[in-house]
Amino acid sequence: MELRQMQYAVAVAEELHFGRAAERLLVAQPSLSRQIRDLERDLGVELFERTSRQVRLTAAGSAFLVAARRALAAVDSSREAALDAASGVRGTVTLGFVASAAIQILPELVRWHSRARPGVRLTLREMTTEEQVSAIQEGSIDVGLSRDLEEREGITVSAVLREPLLAVVPSAHPLHSRRTIGIRDLADSQVVTLPRERVPRAWDRLVVLAHESGTRLHFAQEANQFATLLALVAAEVGVAVVPASVRALRQDGVHYLRLRDDGAWTDVCAVARDDNVNPTARDLQALLQKRSHSKS
Repeated sequence: MELRQMQYAVAVAEELHFGRAAERLLVAQPSLSRQIRDLERDLGVELFERTSRQVRLTAAGSAFLVAARRALAAVDSSREAALDAASGVRGTVTLGFVASAAIQILPELVRWHSRARPGVRLTLREMTTEEQVSAIQEGSIDVGLSRDLEEREGITVSAVLREPLLAVVPSAHPLHSRRTIGIRDLADSQVVTLPRERVPRAWDRLVVLAHESGTRLHFAQEANQFATLLALVAAEVGVAVVPASVRALRQDGVHYLRLRDDGAWTDVCAVARDDNVNPTARDLQALLQKRSHSKS
Protein backbone atom coordinates (compact mmCIF):
# COMPACT_ATOMS: atom_id res chain seq x y z
CA MET A 1 0.00 0.00 0.00
CA GLU A 2 1.38 3.36 -1.06
CA LEU A 3 0.73 6.83 0.31
CA ARG A 4 -0.55 7.89 -3.10
CA GLN A 5 -3.11 5.08 -3.06
CA MET A 6 -4.45 6.27 0.30
CA GLN A 7 -4.78 9.79 -1.07
CA TYR A 8 -6.65 8.46 -4.12
CA ALA A 9 -9.00 6.36 -1.98
CA VAL A 10 -9.83 9.32 0.28
CA ALA A 11 -10.60 11.50 -2.74
CA VAL A 12 -12.94 8.87 -4.22
CA ALA A 13 -14.60 8.35 -0.83
CA GLU A 14 -15.23 12.09 -0.44
CA GLU A 15 -16.44 12.63 -4.02
CA LEU A 16 -18.20 9.24 -4.43
CA HIS A 17 -17.42 9.65 -8.10
CA PHE A 18 -14.30 8.46 -9.93
CA GLY A 19 -14.48 11.19 -12.57
CA ARG A 20 -14.71 14.06 -10.07
CA ALA A 21 -11.99 12.49 -7.89
CA ALA A 22 -9.70 12.20 -10.92
CA GLU A 23 -10.27 15.87 -11.80
CA ARG A 24 -9.56 16.89 -8.19
CA LEU A 25 -6.35 14.86 -8.14
CA LEU A 26 -5.32 15.98 -11.66
CA VAL A 27 -4.87 12.38 -12.84
CA ALA A 28 -6.45 10.34 -15.60
CA GLN A 29 -9.53 8.40 -14.51
CA PRO A 30 -8.22 5.02 -15.78
CA SER A 31 -5.06 5.50 -13.76
CA LEU A 32 -7.10 6.35 -10.65
CA SER A 33 -9.33 3.30 -11.11
CA ARG A 34 -6.30 1.05 -11.55
CA GLN A 35 -4.67 2.37 -8.35
CA ILE A 36 -7.88 1.78 -6.36
CA ARG A 37 -8.13 -1.79 -7.69
CA ASP A 38 -4.47 -2.43 -6.78
CA LEU A 39 -5.14 -1.08 -3.28
CA GLU A 40 -8.20 -3.29 -2.81
CA ARG A 41 -6.23 -6.30 -4.07
CA ASP A 42 -3.43 -5.51 -1.60
CA LEU A 43 -5.90 -5.11 1.30
CA GLY A 44 -7.96 -8.14 0.30
CA VAL A 45 -11.27 -6.23 0.62
CA GLU A 46 -13.48 -4.05 -1.55
CA LEU A 47 -13.57 -0.42 -0.46
CA PHE A 48 -16.26 0.72 -2.91
CA GLU A 49 -19.45 -0.68 -4.39
CA ARG A 50 -19.53 0.39 -8.04
CA THR A 51 -22.58 0.49 -10.28
CA SER A 52 -23.24 2.29 -13.52
CA ARG A 53 -25.03 4.99 -11.58
CA GLN A 54 -23.19 5.45 -8.29
CA VAL A 55 -20.21 4.69 -6.08
CA ARG A 56 -20.74 3.81 -2.42
CA LEU A 57 -18.39 3.01 0.44
CA THR A 58 -18.46 -0.50 1.82
CA ALA A 59 -18.17 -1.11 5.56
CA ALA A 60 -14.49 -1.85 5.00
CA GLY A 61 -14.21 1.35 2.97
CA SER A 62 -15.71 3.45 5.75
CA ALA A 63 -13.27 2.01 8.28
CA PHE A 64 -10.38 2.50 5.87
CA LEU A 65 -11.38 6.15 5.26
CA VAL A 66 -11.09 7.01 8.97
CA ALA A 67 -7.67 5.37 9.30
CA ALA A 68 -6.42 6.80 5.99
CA ARG A 69 -7.34 10.36 7.00
CA ARG A 70 -5.43 9.91 10.27
CA ALA A 71 -2.40 8.52 8.43
CA LEU A 72 -2.38 11.35 5.88
CA ALA A 73 -2.70 13.94 8.66
CA ALA A 74 0.25 12.31 10.45
CA VAL A 75 2.29 12.49 7.24
CA ASP A 76 1.46 16.19 6.85
CA SER A 77 2.37 16.80 10.48
CA SER A 78 5.66 14.94 10.06
CA ARG A 79 6.48 16.94 6.95
CA GLU A 80 5.71 20.21 8.74
CA ALA A 81 7.79 19.19 11.76
CA ALA A 82 10.75 18.33 9.53
CA LEU A 83 10.51 21.65 7.68
CA ASP A 84 10.21 23.56 10.97
CA ALA A 85 13.26 21.77 12.38
CA ALA A 86 15.27 22.47 9.23
CA SER A 87 14.35 26.16 9.37
CA GLY A 88 15.12 26.45 13.10
CA VAL A 89 11.60 27.13 14.39
CA ARG A 90 11.34 23.74 16.09
CA GLY A 91 13.96 21.91 18.18
CA THR A 92 16.31 22.79 21.04
CA VAL A 93 19.02 25.41 21.56
CA THR A 94 21.35 26.07 24.51
CA LEU A 95 22.19 29.68 25.38
CA GLY A 96 25.05 30.68 27.66
CA PHE A 97 24.86 34.08 29.32
CA VAL A 98 26.93 36.33 31.55
CA ALA A 99 25.45 37.16 34.96
CA SER A 100 24.97 40.85 34.15
CA ALA A 101 22.79 39.94 31.16
CA ALA A 102 20.41 38.12 33.52
CA ILE A 103 19.44 41.35 35.28
CA GLN A 104 17.46 42.97 32.47
CA ILE A 105 18.43 41.68 29.04
CA LEU A 106 17.84 37.95 29.52
CA PRO A 107 14.27 38.07 30.93
CA GLU A 108 13.09 40.18 27.99
CA LEU A 109 14.98 37.96 25.53
CA VAL A 110 13.48 34.73 26.92
CA ARG A 111 9.93 36.14 26.83
CA TRP A 112 10.40 37.44 23.31
CA HIS A 113 11.98 34.20 22.04
CA SER A 114 9.24 32.02 23.56
CA ARG A 115 6.62 34.11 21.73
CA ALA A 116 8.55 34.14 18.44
CA ARG A 117 9.58 30.46 18.56
CA PRO A 118 7.08 28.46 20.67
CA GLY A 119 8.34 25.23 19.08
CA VAL A 120 11.91 25.69 20.34
CA ARG A 121 13.05 24.58 23.81
CA LEU A 122 15.57 27.12 25.11
CA THR A 123 18.07 25.85 27.72
CA LEU A 124 19.96 28.49 29.72
CA ARG A 125 23.41 28.25 31.32
CA GLU A 126 25.08 31.05 33.29
CA MET A 127 28.81 31.37 32.57
CA THR A 128 31.51 33.98 32.08
CA THR A 129 32.54 35.19 28.63
CA GLU A 130 35.70 33.04 28.73
CA GLU A 131 33.68 29.99 29.77
CA GLN A 132 31.28 30.66 26.90
CA VAL A 133 34.11 30.70 24.36
CA SER A 134 35.32 27.28 25.54
CA ALA A 135 31.78 25.89 25.67
CA ILE A 136 31.01 27.12 22.14
CA GLN A 137 34.23 25.62 20.80
CA GLU A 138 33.43 22.31 22.52
CA GLY A 139 29.80 22.40 21.37
CA SER A 140 28.25 22.27 24.86
CA ILE A 141 26.34 25.51 24.17
CA ASP A 142 25.04 26.79 20.83
CA VAL A 143 24.95 30.55 21.37
CA GLY A 144 26.43 32.81 24.02
CA LEU A 145 25.49 36.22 25.40
CA SER A 146 28.90 37.60 26.35
CA ARG A 147 30.45 40.99 27.01
CA ASP A 148 33.02 42.83 24.92
CA LEU A 149 34.26 39.74 23.13
CA GLU A 150 36.62 40.39 20.25
CA GLU A 151 36.41 38.63 16.90
CA ARG A 152 38.42 35.42 16.68
CA GLU A 153 38.88 32.62 14.20
CA GLY A 154 36.00 30.19 13.95
CA ILE A 155 33.62 32.29 16.07
CA THR A 156 31.02 34.80 14.95
CA VAL A 157 30.53 37.77 17.28
CA SER A 158 27.71 40.26 16.75
CA ALA A 159 26.74 43.16 19.00
CA VAL A 160 23.28 42.89 20.54
CA LEU A 161 23.23 45.87 22.89
CA ARG A 162 25.62 48.67 23.84
CA GLU A 163 25.27 49.81 27.45
CA PRO A 164 26.87 52.84 29.10
CA LEU A 165 29.11 52.23 32.10
CA LEU A 166 28.09 53.91 35.34
CA ALA A 167 30.12 54.76 38.44
CA VAL A 168 28.52 53.64 41.71
CA VAL A 169 29.38 55.58 44.87
CA PRO A 170 28.12 55.44 48.48
CA SER A 171 25.48 57.96 49.49
CA ALA A 172 28.02 59.76 51.68
CA HIS A 173 30.69 59.95 48.97
CA PRO A 174 31.86 63.46 47.98
CA LEU A 175 30.80 62.75 44.37
CA HIS A 176 27.27 61.57 45.17
CA SER A 177 25.62 64.88 44.20
CA ARG A 178 27.19 64.93 40.74
CA ARG A 179 25.30 63.64 37.69
CA THR A 180 28.31 62.86 35.51
CA ILE A 181 31.98 62.36 36.25
CA GLY A 182 35.14 61.24 34.52
CA ILE A 183 36.98 58.07 35.43
CA ARG A 184 39.81 60.25 36.79
CA ASP A 185 37.42 61.49 39.50
CA LEU A 186 37.62 58.00 41.05
CA ALA A 187 41.41 58.13 41.42
CA ASP A 188 41.20 58.98 45.14
CA SER A 189 38.73 56.18 45.91
CA GLN A 190 39.15 52.47 46.48
CA VAL A 191 37.51 50.44 43.69
CA VAL A 192 35.60 47.20 44.23
CA THR A 193 35.05 44.90 41.26
CA LEU A 194 34.29 41.38 40.15
CA PRO A 195 37.29 38.98 40.21
CA ARG A 196 39.80 39.78 37.50
CA GLU A 197 40.07 36.16 36.35
CA ARG A 198 36.32 36.09 35.73
CA VAL A 199 35.98 39.45 33.96
CA PRO A 200 39.38 40.26 32.46
CA ARG A 201 37.84 42.49 29.80
CA ALA A 202 36.02 44.62 32.37
CA TRP A 203 39.29 45.07 34.26
CA ASP A 204 41.17 45.92 31.09
CA ARG A 205 38.55 48.49 30.07
CA LEU A 206 38.82 50.23 33.46
CA VAL A 207 42.59 50.24 33.30
CA VAL A 208 42.54 51.65 29.77
CA LEU A 209 39.96 54.31 30.68
CA ALA A 210 42.08 55.37 33.64
CA HIS A 211 45.26 55.40 31.56
CA GLU A 212 43.66 57.50 28.83
CA SER A 213 42.52 60.00 31.46
CA GLY A 214 46.05 60.19 32.88
CA THR A 215 45.36 58.45 36.20
CA ARG A 216 45.38 55.06 37.95
CA LEU A 217 42.68 53.25 39.87
CA HIS A 218 43.23 51.51 43.20
CA PHE A 219 41.51 48.12 43.33
CA ALA A 220 40.72 47.18 46.92
CA GLN A 221 38.10 44.40 47.05
CA GLU A 222 36.50 41.75 44.87
CA ALA A 223 32.97 40.33 44.88
CA ASN A 224 31.58 37.38 42.91
CA GLN A 225 28.16 38.91 42.18
CA PHE A 226 26.88 42.36 41.33
CA ALA A 227 24.50 42.30 44.30
CA THR A 228 27.48 41.79 46.61
CA LEU A 229 29.43 44.46 44.76
CA LEU A 230 26.67 47.01 45.34
CA ALA A 231 26.39 46.01 48.99
CA LEU A 232 30.11 46.70 49.43
CA VAL A 233 29.67 50.13 47.85
CA ALA A 234 26.73 50.85 50.17
CA ALA A 235 28.95 49.81 53.10
CA GLU A 236 31.50 52.41 51.94
CA VAL A 237 34.17 49.82 51.18
CA GLY A 238 34.75 51.56 47.88
CA VAL A 239 33.25 52.64 44.54
CA ALA A 240 32.50 50.53 41.47
CA VAL A 241 31.96 50.77 37.72
CA VAL A 242 29.09 48.66 36.35
CA PRO A 243 26.92 48.28 33.22
CA ALA A 244 23.81 50.48 33.29
CA SER A 245 21.47 47.47 33.59
CA VAL A 246 22.86 46.77 37.09
CA ARG A 247 20.75 49.70 38.34
CA ALA A 248 17.77 47.34 38.23
CA LEU A 249 19.12 45.60 41.36
CA ARG A 250 17.97 48.65 43.39
CA GLN A 251 20.53 48.71 46.21
CA ASP A 252 19.84 51.33 48.91
CA GLY A 253 22.63 53.67 49.95
CA VAL A 254 24.29 54.03 46.54
CA HIS A 255 24.24 56.61 43.75
CA TYR A 256 24.85 56.02 40.04
CA LEU A 257 26.83 58.55 38.03
CA ARG A 258 27.22 58.64 34.25
CA LEU A 259 30.82 58.40 33.04
CA ARG A 260 31.59 60.96 30.35
CA ASP A 261 34.73 59.21 29.07
CA ASP A 262 34.57 58.23 25.37
CA GLY A 263 35.17 54.54 26.03
CA ALA A 264 32.77 54.21 28.96
CA TRP A 265 30.51 51.58 27.43
CA THR A 266 30.16 47.81 27.22
CA ASP A 267 28.75 45.61 24.46
CA VAL A 268 26.55 42.58 25.00
CA CYS A 269 27.39 40.24 22.13
CA ALA A 270 25.84 37.15 20.58
CA VAL A 271 28.52 34.50 20.03
CA ALA A 272 28.41 31.23 18.06
CA ARG A 273 30.65 28.91 16.09
CA ASP A 274 30.93 29.61 12.38
CA ASP A 275 30.35 25.94 11.57
CA ASN A 276 27.39 25.35 13.90
CA VAL A 277 24.89 23.37 11.81
CA ASN A 278 22.11 23.47 14.41
CA PRO A 279 19.27 25.36 12.62
CA THR A 280 17.80 26.58 15.93
CA ALA A 281 21.17 28.10 16.85
CA ARG A 282 21.46 29.92 13.55
CA ASP A 283 17.87 31.07 13.88
CA LEU A 284 18.52 32.40 17.41
CA GLN A 285 21.55 34.31 16.13
CA ALA A 286 19.47 35.85 13.36
CA LEU A 287 16.69 36.76 15.79
CA LEU A 288 19.18 38.39 18.16
CA GLN A 289 20.65 40.46 15.34
CA LYS A 290 17.19 41.45 14.14
CA ARG A 291 16.22 42.36 17.70
CA SER A 292 19.34 44.49 18.15
CA HIS A 293 18.62 46.38 14.92
CA SER A 294 15.05 47.07 16.02
CA LYS A 295 16.36 48.48 19.31
CA SER A 296 18.94 50.74 17.65
